[in-house]
Amino acid sequence: MEMTKAQLRRRIVRQLKQQKEDDRRRRSAVIRRKLRHLEVFQKAKTIVCYVSLSYEVETWRLIEQMFQARKRVVVPVVHKDRLRLSALRDPCELAPGAFGVREPLPHARRWVSPNDVDLVLVPGVAFDRNGHRLGHGRGYFDRLLARVPRATPRVGVCFAFQLLDRLPHQPHDQPVHTVVCA
Repeated sequence: MEMTKAQLRRRIVRQLKQQKEDDRRRRSAVIRRKLRHLEVFQKAKTIVCYVSLSYEVETWRLIEQMFQARKRVVVPVVHKDRLRLSALRDPCELAPGAFGVREPLPHARRWVSPNDVDLVLVPGVAFDRNGHRLGHGRGYFDRLLARVPRATPRVGVCFAFQLLDRLPHQPHDQPVHTVVCA
């Protein structure tokens, strides 16, 4: 019997929350290293990077490294029931927003068009080998990715146990071009 999307989501989120912090940190470091070696990452000047929750692949150090490399860091913001993109100048401008995800404070938001990004780093509860993604079920990232030009590289970021052979998907789901995991 196959699991529903909701059952699969609950199972993987439970695994994410149960992982040991040392393992999460170590695997996150491997993923950061793999990302930095991707040609699309090296060439990108403006990168959308999600701000990680405590149980996800950690992105704080990656954001710091992107600043050091003089890349323009853009983060998602829940704004009027959809995701918009805001340039980030300083991580101190972030505070918990919708669903507990850190996002720029209202006075620090500098809106960026999805047409102006070179790379999107995409979080997910799970990915499959064809680039399909299972999110938290609200469709925010799918709706954002639908506004990003198709040719813009989209890289899913996850731990190895989140990469599955096949996920159920629908026509409106937005796949990623590649998945980086450890």
